Amino acid sequence: MSLFTLEHGPIDAPSVLFLHGAGVSSWMWNDTMRALPQLHGLAPDLPGLGKNSSVGPFEVTRAARLLTTFIEERAMDGRAHVVGHSLGGAVAAQLTAVAPHVVRSVTLIGVTAQPLKFERLLVAATLALGPLMRHAKVIDAQAKALGVPFEARAQFEADQRALTGDVLKAVMREGARFCVPDELRRVNVPVLALVGAREAAVNRTSAVELVRGMRRGRALSVPGGGHAWLARQPDLLVRTLVSFWADDALPDELVSLPVKAKRPHTNREWTKD
Repeated sequence: MSLFTLEHGPIDAPSVLFLHGAGVSSWMWNDTMRALPQLHGLAPDLPGLGKNSSVGPFEVTRAARLLTTFIEERAMDGRAHVVGHSLGGAVAAQLTAVAPHVVRSVTLIGVTAQPLKFERLLVAATLALGPLMRHAKVIDAQAKALGVPFEARAQFEADQRALTGDVLKAVMREGARFCVPDELRRVNVPVLALVGAREAAVNRTSAVELVRGMRRGRALSVPGGGHAWLARQPDLLVRTLVSFWADDALPDELVSLPVKAKRPHTNREWTKD
């Protein structure tokens, strides 16, 4: 499959597929891939977004299907560790659920995996704010808030300006509707869900829901971390990934989130003694 992709490392080494979030593109993984020179890093723009906008429209299930073929064609032995942030994490979760045979492990970072209420109102409000979001000062403020490095500012600005009404609508709609795929709970793949302690409550609860009921799933929190913690703490991200892939102890900074089984719902009728 022909997708614009950033690629680092030897092609005969174990492969890692990195999937970016909304409003950015594959460049966000450059430093991470450079910090893992012993591995084969692949960071495509998501199908329908960035420089792969012609492979659109963007849909989580469609992107997962296309990236399954991408892994089979580009990764060593047709399998890869998968790492996804935010919207890319939703695609990673869907990919793992429907095609676990191509996934060595999956790391889901800052994923929203619960359908959001008032979806139409949220999408409409975001579209209305679209022109403002593409204003130079707003883009600059977003870049600073997300910790975008100076050398990537031009590409970040280009990504923001590429968020046309149709693209923004697709991204918001898919993000607002995404929920944990039922098939994900049945896969025998190591799953790590990471979330910043200062992220929105829906992201924190989603991290737990993504691994609930999984024999090989763990959910951990990054103390003090926001949604873009991986840009501000790149060393922690790399150490975490390397340890997770090697099945070693994860960094002490991370805090385990309790994952309790849900109680089955029962309807009890009143009875008289």
